[in-house]
Amino acid sequence: MASGVHIIDLKACADERPVYQVLLAHAHATVSLFSFGATLQSLTLDLPGFARRDVVLGYPDWRTYQKTFDFSGNAYMGSIIGPIAGRLGRASIPWKDGSWSFEPNEGVNLLHGGRNCFSNHNWKIKSIAQAPYPSVTFELEEKEKFNLPGRLNCQVTYTLMEMEIQIQIETMALEDTIANPTQHGYFNPNGHQGSVLAAQTFVFTEKYLELNREKLPSGVLLKISENSDPNEPLLLSEFVQYPHVDTAFLLNKKQRQARLIAADGFQLQFSTNQPIFQVYIGGEVAFQGKEGQVYHRHSGICLEQQAEPDAPNHEHFSDIYLNKGQAKINSLTIQFEQ
Repeated sequence: MASGVHIIDLKACADERPVYQVLLAHAHATVSLFSFGATLQSLTLDLPGFARRDVVLGYPDWRTYQKTFDFSGNAYMGSIIGPIAGRLGRASIPWKDGSWSFEPNEGVNLLHGGRNCFSNHNWKIKSIAQAPYPSVTFELEEKEKFNLPGRLNCQVTYTLMEMEIQIQIETMALEDTIANPTQHGYFNPNGHQGSVLAAQTFVFTEKYLELNREKLPSGVLLKISENSDPNEPLLLSEFVQYPHVDTAFLLNKKQRQARLIAADGFQLQFSTNQPIFQVYIGGEVAFQGKEGQVYHRHSGICLEQQAEPDAPNHEHFSDIYLNKGQAKINSLTIQFEQ
């Protein structure tokens, strides 16, 4: 494929807007995105010395992503999560002199923004750029409120650089409100057809959040006993909860806070400006993946860059409230330089 940005009109509509597939490409990488959910569908890499591979789990068409919201076991594959990632206890937050309640979608709690969320809306293509690097910016219309106490605008920009992809999520408060979005891609450096357990996962962390039976933070930070040297990363396979991990790790490094190494030595490195990687190796999904793949619970790993889950309900967690006119940027960089 020729280098640059390529837009494909999928001849369908969602939320009264056309659905598009956007391809960002250069000699060594191709990124496929859907406007529905601002979704990262694939990241195909062809680097010298390594077999060509797609390192992102995904579905073959945008309608499958749409159908997943009819099922309680939705994996939110590759989409932008929001307006609030993770869980909110009792689907409620302190708000000014009282509280604000959301419609729960996981028992009495809220998960990943609820039924009306960033992931199941069709985003508008706001802009594209061919230079200096292929880039696209998706935007959610200002009219969307998502049951928040105040409206916000959200834009996500995907940029394919020489040896990395940069993802920037910017939320702007149009009124006093709250936001904690994330990118929810599932990765496997061996390729999306394999098992992520055949890869090594490293996270630069010393502590993680204790969870209760509802997978909500208790507020307590636990020391990782398996990691004796704070200057060295945690090898995830040595963590007591591995391989069924759904854990918020507090990051202690400014760059390259996580690394995935394939069986053949191929590497992906992850950097974020957020304090937490919510690391998830999860359950099976209801639909066939790309190339007819049947994804299993160890097919990929999700590294959700975000503030602490349930942050508004814990005084010592991050502040995810926004005042009118205030902007918040959540960034994730995935490097594949060898």
